[in-house]
Formats: sequence, C-alpha cells, structure tokens
Amino acid sequence: MSTILEKVRLLEQYIEMRAGYIDRVLESTLDKILQREHDRLQSQIARLRDQLAVFENRYGLPTSEFYERFERGEMGDDADFFEWSATWEMFQDLQSDLELLHGRTTTA
Repeated sequence: MSTILEKVRLLEQYIEMRAGYIDRVLESTLDKILQREHDRLQSQIARLRDQLAVFENRYGLPTSEFYERFERGEMGDDADFFEWSATWEMFQDLQSDLELLHGRTTTA
C-alpha cells in the first residue's frame, strides 16, 4: 500500500497532467483536508497553551523566560521543568506546522 506522501505525489502528478482543468470536487476535498488539519492543529495548540498557563501561574514566570533560563541550566532538574520545557517545544513545533500549512515560513 502507498504511503501518504506517495499518494500526495501521485495526486500532484495527476493534477499537473491535467493542467488548466480544475476539478471542483477535488479542489473542495483538498480544501476540507487542509481545514481539518488546521482545526486539529489549532485544537492541540489551545490545549498546550492551557498547559503552559498552568505552569506560568504555578511558578510566576512567563514560559519564554522560563525556557531561556531552563536551557541555560538555571532552573534545576525538577520534573515539572522538564514537562514545561517539552510542552513549550511541542507548542512551538505545532505553531511552525500551522504556519507551514498556511504557506508561511517560520522565523524560529
């Protein structure tokens, strides 16, 4: 069975071969797929944003400042700090994915 990437490449070849012809059903389907992925990313980002707020409230520190200090080794080895760091990295990765989905390049 083909991988998703192989299927996308096949679809890309198919569309290129039919240059100039716009299949409204195919276009609508692709729009729905992209919207579904956008919504999924937004939902995950919101969940992570809530988790980051819990850490920020607990420790009285903005995540960006925490992360800089954690990366410099100034925060110690508390399990919460590793979880906070991982949550921040996942949040940033999802933000990058969302920007990519929108056709923008990231500056991170």
